[in-house]
Amino acid sequence: MERGPADVFVPAGEVQLRVGVLGTYDMEAGSWLWGWANPGLGGSEVVALSAAVARYGQAHGIPELTAEEIDLSGFDDPRRAAEMLAFAGMGVANTPGYIGQPAGPGTQVYFLPDDPKVPSAQLDPVALPRVLMTGASLIGYAPRQAVMGYFERHGVPQRVEGDRLIADLPTGNAAVVSFDRIGRIGDIQLTVSG
Repeated sequence: MERGPADVFVPAGEVQLRVGVLGTYDMEAGSWLWGWANPGLGGSEVVALSAAVARYGQAHGIPELTAEEIDLSGFDDPRRAAEMLAFAGMGVANTPGYIGQPAGPGTQVYFLPDDPKVPSAQLDPVALPRVLMTGASLIGYAPRQAVMGYFERHGVPQRVEGDRLIADLPTGNAAVVSFDRIGRIGDIQLTVSG
């Protein structure tokens, strides 16, 4: 396979993996620069996934996804804000994860896997409670939307019944997620059919 600008070699596992540049976080300035806006990369194949994030932002009116550079210095934890942008970019680009790597003193570059060798995570009923709780805590607000988005991403039919969201899992079982009166996840139960 011919190496292109988006191929990364990881010596520890000796794995060659095709990735795209999502963006960079400048720790000193506390700023995020989207890959598509990087003057040295703009318009190239290596930022195609990043450009897809910008198109999504334009279509849905999300300025954080369309501004070339974002000042994160006003956040209590600018590094966490950068991670949230990477997390959002991963979701919008529908990739199975993101990779953050130091790119020099004070700079972190974020990549998105763009390689069929990287499998997408499948919904695992055993891990589901942990995944939902972790995802909701990472987002930090709107747990109901985070849970609904997770099931939508996996193509799982769901319905709302009062303070509960019921998802019909591919296994034939159901996940019942209850929310308390202020919208937090209160309980997650897996029902077994048959």
